[in-house]
Amino acid sequence: MNSFRLLTTALLIALFSSGCVNVELGDASQMTSEEAAKLEQQVPIYTETQLAANNDYIRAGSVDTVVCRHGLVATTTQDRVVDLLRQKALAAGANGLTDVSCEPGPVDEFSGCAVSTACQATLIKTVTPDTANN
Repeated sequence: MNSFRLLTTALLIALFSSGCVNVELGDASQMTSEEAAKLEQQVPIYTETQLAANNDYIRAGSVDTVVCRHGLVATTTQDRVVDLLRQKALAAGANGLTDVSCEPGPVDEFSGCAVSTACQATLIKTVTPDTANN
């Protein structure tokens, strides 16, 4: 029995040291709750009802992103993926999102992606009389 334990321990050490097993304890790039709240104010999500009540916007394209959960203990929430959509929207010059939808994304065991979430949305840009000609 001791040789079985020794062999198991040696295999686990070999796996961890070779990089075949990825243990992720957190996401260093994850934003703080204050940053997420500010981003939510800058790039809100509009419903079709809200948009129908106003005529001051244009649909400015679409955006998508996939976030992969690497490792055994890391987590990826849908809110985190939507925050990334908001960041991409802001970078593209949009100031809103609509038609947000999320689903399970692709997995790739070879790269350590055990679970992923894919989200997509339509970019909204509000238009004022000052910006209508731009």
